[in-house]
Amino acid sequence: MKRIVALLVVAGLLAAMAATVYAETATVTINAGSLSVIPANVTLSAVTLDGTDKTSTSPYTSNAWTAEDARGTGAGWNVTIEATDFLDGASHTIDISETDQEFKIQIQDANITVISGNTKPTSSVTSLTAIPTAGGTPLKIVSAALDAGMGEYNIPPAFELEVRAETVAGVYNSTITVAINTGP
Repeated sequence: MKRIVALLVVAGLLAAMAATVYAETATVTINAGSLSVIPANVTLSAVTLDGTDKTSTSPYTSNAWTAEDARGTGAGWNVTIEATDFLDGASHTIDISETDQEFKIQIQDANITVISGNTKPTSSVTSLTAIPTAGGTPLKIVSAALDAGMGEYNIPPAFELEVRAETVAGVYNSTITVAINTGP
């Protein structure tokens, strides 16, 4: 009888300690964002003609460009650039396809920084590289590998324009086309 009472007491204690357990579900919907690049106007340094060829520059510290991949796919991406010849509006041209009038770009990997996100993209133009003329094949300047570049990044480029000694004085403009594309 003592055993039965002891067994009933233990069973009663176990029943009292047992709690009802419920399994519930937490749900979140994560919507894809967009893939974008935000370039800025490029202001090159003025040059003074003196009978010799000159170089006009725009350092990376003057060019705050960003790229953002908020798609949530990990598909990678790349940024390309092309430009028109420089025109002064009075029929004078700096033909950027000429080897001594090239318009060049450079992005140092060390200058690419993460604003938010995972592994930063890498530069394809770590040395000064000629920008192709619009209408040709754009130049890939930055790319993010698969599962990298998911977030927002500073990608500040530096520029250089070669100016021949015989260039006519004036204010010249070029249209730069920058695009961001899916895939590294």
